[in-house]
Amino acid sequence: MPKDFPPDRERPVGFGRWPNGAPIAAVAGVVLALDDVITRRRRAAAAWLAARRQALPLLPIRPSRLELAVIIALAETYGDALAVATRFLPVIDFIVERGAIVLVQRVMYGARPDDGHSDEPPSAIAEENARLADQVREAKVAFEFLCATWPDVFMAHAGAALSQGLPRLPSPPSTDSLREGGDD
Repeated sequence: MPKDFPPDRERPVGFGRWPNGAPIAAVAGVVLALDDVITRRRRAAAAWLAARRQALPLLPIRPSRLELAVIIALAETYGDALAVATRFLPVIDFIVERGAIVLVQRVMYGARPDDGHSDEPPSAIAEENARLADQVREAKVAFEFLCATWPDVFMAHAGAALSQGLPRLPSPPSTDSLREGGDD
């Protein structure tokens, strides 16, 4: 006789923030909703620019696969709050305007207001980086996995800077010059 297996969960888990692992259908629903929002807003921006005969945006109308990977990481971290909570509107706006890859780069490696040790006020970009990093703080581990999986994409700016080369350090004084002017 076949045995009855126990149910997967004793009680259903709500779709706000899922503590026992993200249900695949709920994550897919959030990702599809955000994909639709991003696509509509980018399409509207491209139409607005085309109507005014200005340059079209550099971002594709539909999110790329890597952008979807970032959105999936955010959806797995924050649940359906990502699609409905107003606190995530600046994050979604940033993804629409600049892309999800740039979001990860700025959150993980962008300058922060407290990085500078000068008396000058922090730049607007540094303040925006700090705000974005604060809003998606809990997704940093997922972002680290994305950066480790696709370092050529997420660390492209660092790679370009390193390929140009770092400034050479001055060479240390030779031991011959120390002997000539040294103690007699």
